[in-house]
Amino acid sequence: MKKSLCCISLKLQKSGYKANTMTKTRFLMLERNEAVNIVSKRTLNNVFVARKVLDFCASKNWNYRISSDLMPLATLPEAKLSIDLLPDKDKIHNEFKIAAKLIKDKNLRCSTHPDQFVVPASLNTEVSAKSVVELKNHAYIMDLFGLPMSYDSPINIHMNCYKNKPKEAAKRFIDVYDTLPKNVKSRLVLENEDKPNSWSVQELYDLIYQQRGIPITFDNLHHRCNPRNLSTSEAIKLCIETWGKFKPLFHFSDSDPKNKNPRAHADYVQTFPEEYKNLDVDFEFEFKAKDYAIEKFEKEYGV
Repeated sequence: MKKSLCCISLKLQKSGYKANTMTKTRFLMLERNEAVNIVSKRTLNNVFVARKVLDFCASKNWNYRISSDLMPLATLPEAKLSIDLLPDKDKIHNEFKIAAKLIKDKNLRCSTHPDQFVVPASLNTEVSAKSVVELKNHAYIMDLFGLPMSYDSPINIHMNCYKNKPKEAAKRFIDVYDTLPKNVKSRLVLENEDKPNSWSVQELYDLIYQQRGIPITFDNLHHRCNPRNLSTSEAIKLCIETWGKFKPLFHFSDSDPKNKNPRAHADYVQTFPEEYKNLDVDFEFEFKAKDYAIEKFEKEYGV
């Protein structure tokens, strides 16, 4: 079992290694050259910070979930941005090359997780189209990191579109999926969801995996909230099957004991599920304390 740090190292942030973003409002308010220069500097910083986090993960023998926000406003139509239009493009590409070598040399497994607004199966055609743009951008970033076009480097999303009509949503998703470029399709995986009347492991298996062979990322907290007639062991077994020759990458989190909402994530590990022990899978640790949570877990559980 290898553990993945998700996006941010709180330790490195304390040392000043912190990513920067930029709002749409701020960008459009500034004169274009000034706005582009700011985005350029922030993108360069963000890729550099990602490289520092990768190096930190390598020192801990962890994997890494790459942040979705390396290039601010990369997919904003009004901004009309791309890395090759930025003044610091050569430095940015060089940072990617250094990071790619680090990933290869240290055998780091990397993933990414676009946000909840990426919904290819949306009934809203504009949302669906924007989701495709986001997925293509994530795949482009993964290509720049030199990551394989396979489920070894998954792009994980939620279906996030149900409305008690899963068969219709599944058809819409598959119609969009079939149009995606190879660098997206070869990495795209789906995650079971936590709300009632949302996508359980069984439905993802029956309606998506059986149709297109797309792996299912098992999330233990989501399954606890939305088991839909499957035991944890049964759900894990189904999910492992979907990954075929690739090592599964699962999510691990706990409910926050201080929050009434059982879907809220805890800062630190509360319990390590029996069903997760002795599995030949990797885990992304989705705890709010980030690297501190993984370190505490390793100390307490010896894993």
